[in-house]
Amino acid sequence: MKSIYINCEDFDTNVAIAEEGRLVNYFSEKNIYAKNGNIYKGRITKIVSNMNFVFVDIGDEKPAFLSEKEYFDMSGGESFGAFEDTATEADVPAIQENIAGIFEKGQELMVQVVKEPYSTKGARLTTNITLPGQHIVFAPYLKHTGVSKRITDDAERDRLRSIIHKARRTYEGEFGIIVRTNAAGVDGGELEKEIDHFYRQWEAIRSEYKKYKAPRVIYTEQDLAIKVLREYVDSTTAEIITDDEKTHDSVKWYMEETSKKNAKVMYYGGVDHIFEYYKIASQVDGIFNNIVSFKKGGYIKIDVTEALTVIDINSGKFKGVEDVENSLLNINMNAAKEVARQLILRNIGGLIVVDFIDMQDEANRKKVKAVMDEELAKSKMYFKTLEISEYGLMEITRKRDSKRVDDVNFAECQCCQGRGRVLNEESVCINYLKKIKYACKKAASRGVLVMMPEKVKKSIESLYRDRIRDYERRYGKKITIKIGTEKEAGA
Repeated sequence: MKSIYINCEDFDTNVAIAEEGRLVNYFSEKNIYAKNGNIYKGRITKIVSNMNFVFVDIGDEKPAFLSEKEYFDMSGGESFGAFEDTATEADVPAIQENIAGIFEKGQELMVQVVKEPYSTKGARLTTNITLPGQHIVFAPYLKHTGVSKRITDDAERDRLRSIIHKARRTYEGEFGIIVRTNAAGVDGGELEKEIDHFYRQWEAIRSEYKKYKAPRVIYTEQDLAIKVLREYVDSTTAEIITDDEKTHDSVKWYMEETSKKNAKVMYYGGVDHIFEYYKIASQVDGIFNNIVSFKKGGYIKIDVTEALTVIDINSGKFKGVEDVENSLLNINMNAAKEVARQLILRNIGGLIVVDFIDMQDEANRKKVKAVMDEELAKSKMYFKTLEISEYGLMEITRKRDSKRVDDVNFAECQCCQGRGRVLNEESVCINYLKKIKYACKKAASRGVLVMMPEKVKKSIESLYRDRIRDYERRYGKKITIKIGTEKEAGA
């Protein structure tokens, strides 16, 4: 059974989902402004016609951007982010060649964030507004009904489509409804209630848009806790535990509103961190390590860059008891499960390359791919895997709709500039000796003052004393080394 733990702090919210004590999903959100799903009244500040997008001021620190695809693609198929269980069954209008003919600087428009600010980039926007619910996605600019492609029973699809068509006729104007997978078997009255809620909410959003000038947030997406419950509470959820009274009340209200009676909602008021108390803290901490162990003594090494993630599989202490090929298959099968788990936990998207241990048998490579596909399918994010090559390489593309967990919590190291490695002691000393040499060459006065960290000073005076004396003789200078920074020496 599944347990959901919600940790609410002063500056962030963290949600952990565990199955039988094993962490399977993790979400973290800081108090950022341009949150995924928020709707804004924005103002166009710049048109980049040669790249077919515009910058939009939504009041965020970085200017957001809207591409011609997100303006013209009104099918919604690319805009749901976490709602990959939908299918719109509509044709996508042709994309215009030049966005400059549609927009002008200073123009105001309603936009929704589909991807949060990332690295140096601002939020990505769409004009195709969608309001996701428990059983439906309300899409005011669509003119049709779509049913999740994961609902395969034709009779059930017809029943749901009939309920939606009937409900739409009771309201003025046209709007679209996308029926989600978990609507299967749901009573028509419950679906109609949800449609009514979103219709009224959309009317309120339109009213807010007319009332205020840009930039202005006119609709704020639900808190992280409710968003996670909306997507992940199901019949296997046994308990939802939170350490915040206000969030506890919100969760209870949400569960009652959505008629979810199977999960027990509890408040944790202990002095220990909620993750510590329920013994999942070490698993959460493990998300931030680049080396992760898996079954039978093997481990994976994860190297993340902005454009690419590389994962290397290592056998570690694993010792096969069968023939070599079967041993390698066992290692890679266990590794595939852990790789998929880590991609989901860390919200890693984009291009991913996994370097498995080489296997000669093509059938075994297919087995490992099947395991990877099965495990990645446990997340709602779209993904695609390619066959494992004869050299053991698998390429994965995975959709990313928000920041990686690492990006939410870490900044680039000022010592290594993100490389993950620093110069060894010998290299540091040699670099300082080079600086001393060139300082002696350039100095007009006889005295040369060099500032450096205490540890480096001790090493140079101990290991390279003769080199310093050689520089003094060669350049006719008096070299003085002190503890401090180069700026303090006037460098």
